[in-house]
Amino acid sequence: MRLGTYIGLVARRVWSKKGVLIGSLLGATLVIALLVVLPLYEASVQAVDLKFTLANAPADDVDVTAFTGTTSYDDVIATDNRELVVTTWREQIEPWYPSIVERTQSREFVVIPIDGSVDWMGRAAAWREEIAELREAEVDPEEFPTAPFPTPPREATQARMMTAPDIADRVVVVAGEWPGDTEGLPAGGPAAPVPIVLGADLAERTGRGPGDRFILKPFSGLPSTFELVEVVAVVEAVDASDRFWGVDDPDSMIYLSQATFDAWTGFITVDPSDDPWARSQRGWVDTTATQRWFIVFDPTTLDLAELGQVRGGIANFKAKLAQDAGADAIATSTFLPALLDRFATRSVVIGGPILAILALVVGGALYFLIYTASLSLEREGPEIALLRTRGASTWQTVGIHLAQSAVIAIVAALLAPYVARLLVGITGRIPPLSDLTGGSPLEVAQIRPIEPFLIAGGAITFLAMGLAILPIARRSVLDLRSMAARPMRSSVWQRYNLDLFAIALSLVVLFQLAQRGFVNLTGGEATLDPLAIIFPVLLLFTGALILLRLLPWLLRGVGWAMTQVRSMSCALPGWHLGRNPIPYGRLALLVWLTTGLGAFALTYANTLDQSFSDRAAFAAGADVRVVAEKAGFLDAPDEDIATAVLRTEGAPRQSGSRLAEVLAIRPEEFSEVVAWRSDFGADTPQEVF
Repeated sequence: MRLGTYIGLVARRVWSKKGVLIGSLLGATLVIALLVVLPLYEASVQAVDLKFTLANAPADDVDVTAFTGTTSYDDVIATDNRELVVTTWREQIEPWYPSIVERTQSREFVVIPIDGSVDWMGRAAAWREEIAELREAEVDPEEFPTAPFPTPPREATQARMMTAPDIADRVVVVAGEWPGDTEGLPAGGPAAPVPIVLGADLAERTGRGPGDRFILKPFSGLPSTFELVEVVAVVEAVDASDRFWGVDDPDSMIYLSQATFDAWTGFITVDPSDDPWARSQRGWVDTTATQRWFIVFDPTTLDLAELGQVRGGIANFKAKLAQDAGADAIATSTFLPALLDRFATRSVVIGGPILAILALVVGGALYFLIYTASLSLEREGPEIALLRTRGASTWQTVGIHLAQSAVIAIVAALLAPYVARLLVGITGRIPPLSDLTGGSPLEVAQIRPIEPFLIAGGAITFLAMGLAILPIARRSVLDLRSMAARPMRSSVWQRYNLDLFAIALSLVVLFQLAQRGFVNLTGGEATLDPLAIIFPVLLLFTGALILLRLLPWLLRGVGWAMTQVRSMSCALPGWHLGRNPIPYGRLALLVWLTTGLGAFALTYANTLDQSFSDRAAFAAGADVRVVAEKAGFLDAPDEDIATAVLRTEGAPRQSGSRLAEVLAIRPEEFSEVVAWRSDFGADTPQEVF
């Protein structure tokens, strides 16, 4: 019965105070929602940043390149390598790298004409006739002349061979017809030439087309390692800018199908009587070649919560390939982990001030909640006194108010997640995020659970509203009746000198930040020092406490000046200001917090804009940069200053082991166009250049 009566009394109190308690409910909801906003907003901004970072990253940085080179290409080993990369271990990174491209490229081959100044086929035929005559004369075979193996002419044309499982789909035939696979001897017989395909530019430089024949020999190798080839087609690349080609010119290559390349870079046994040079084996044996796989990254597949997984997958992929590939280990390269490390560091540095701003907002909202709760309780002094006169004990009075606060905190905690997501989404329509989202709401991302923030926010709001009754509930009925007539002249912070303690704590925190910095780099990972987020709030709070200590003296002075005016309309407000300064101090504190928040946000926005401008200027180097072939010969408009810059590689005395990047400039002109800051080592670039 008593419990039911007590619950009914709480419900009646909540209902009767619904107009006043709506403000407390809104304040509590805002406080909890802002706490929930912290992880949601941080993750959402990072997700947008990650999306644009990956989308704008060059393919060379994010794709995984696996490659292995050999001085003696073997199709069995090549097939095993393909199985390891494409099937066995790619599953480590396949969720983020769904497609793969393979190509194989040889070292240089030289073109030896058979219709030039030296008739190599005629020499071979004459040599065979000479050998036949020597055999009839029963001459010792050790005295036979050596075979006239073809040798390259001076300044012979050089070209590389290229193949891939899908090479026929990457080129378009402009003359002739693409050949079929030649896994054994050509269809024309043991002495028939190997069918090959030329790039359009190579065909033009050599003057060869479909039906023409010549000899191909590796740039280095045994004298007998060469093959008679016949051009059956001339091709051009379908897309010369495709990542498949890399830095190579597709129109300057010699092409074979994958099966033909695998067969003719090994041994093919022939009858010596069928070969013009009496060889028992044909093929470009001991060919130096490189297998390369481009594993293409899809930026839409990587979520913010998977950064650790993709790092681990790439590390496992590299380790497994290096371990299982044997002597010719498969090396891998990608800059994606380094890109993600830079992203993580940038998120910490950029996100620190954002979290600090949110902490200031939470502090301001929490103070507003405490202020409204205290103001409401001060006005409820007569009602609390009435409960005491009717026999209610101190704890019963406190219990009613705590139950009321618990109801508000629970309802606010239920509403807070929806409000938090709404607030995070709205920020996508506000600059600078609107530039990234196109004015659309920010997509809410979540990588950490929000339940701890909900529980913490509910507890904070409950304590902020519930504990405010303790100083009042312990007062007697006479004290409660006299509170309206004789209000408090100092706050609880001043009565217990807690404001002085907060000032001392702020100085200690400031000293620690000056010694440690705002970003913690211990453990090989950049993390934000929690003190860097707490300090702005603590600084504003201590400044507000100083304001509360000085404001009563200031108000008393203003009140005394107003009482000196011979006007009742000025004297009465003056007496009230000097007699009851605390309510005005609360309002001043709220204004102080909001003004400090605005000043901090504006300062940070200007700092961020300047940072973006400085980084863009540093990356570009000048207001305008033209990067193209023969760009240095362009004339600038009359009102502008331009200079030619050459970037290349070089070394002292042409030493290949000490190769370095070289930047050639004209100092006088370069100092007029280069982007400069005084912290680069001099006040002006003219002092350096």
